Amino acid sequence: MAETIPLLWLPMFLHCLIGLVAAQVAFRKGYDLGIWLLWGILGGTIALVDALRRPRYQVPTSR
Repeated sequence: MAETIPLLWLPMFLHCLIGLVAAQVAFRKGYDLGIWLLWGILGGTIALVDALRRPRYQVPTSR
């Protein structure tokens, strides 16, 4: 059992690390950090691809 622990934790750690990078990318583009932290931790690589493809968030201006 002890031999399988790294086989379980390493991919899980990398998944969460990629998700945190996705949240940082999205936050720098102007998106909400809280939502992207959750989406990044759950989505991992998919969240990173989504964050990289999104345009910068434009705040709607009121007249």
